[in-house]
Amino acid sequence: MRDMAKVIAINGSTVQVVPLITDACIGCKNSTCTKQGRPFTVRNVNNLPLYQGTIVKISAPPVKQGVQALFSLCLPLAAAIAGYILTPKVCTLAGRVKPVTEATLIGGVFICFCAAATFVLVFNRFIKTERHAVITSVLQ
Repeated sequence: MRDMAKVIAINGSTVQVVPLITDACIGCKNSTCTKQGRPFTVRNVNNLPLYQGTIVKISAPPVKQGVQALFSLCLPLAAAIAGYILTPKVCTLAGRVKPVTEATLIGGVFICFCAAATFVLVFNRFIKTERHAVITSVLQ
């Protein structure tokens, strides 16, 4: 992630910014007419000189982007595979005598996938982690 943002508040090394969404005016660099998104927090680890209204370039560390991808993509996929493998065993433990059908396997995959996806959603929405982007340069 590498985007432009406008500084709206400064609190030490923590900075509140509003992203500047410039997709609507692709070739234009006029920051006074760009649409603004919702505010979020970034870090100023390089101690760049900032003031309210400064246009900055922000980026997320590649390691954190990789962890996010693993967590949000691979965890539900692994849960779906586990659901496929564990469904016959769960059915056997539950006392099912008949062979497991494809519909039962699909149900197990679906339940495990949805459970993992819900876990990821709840974790990202309600559990606060240190996942701030950083300011890499000052543009204006």
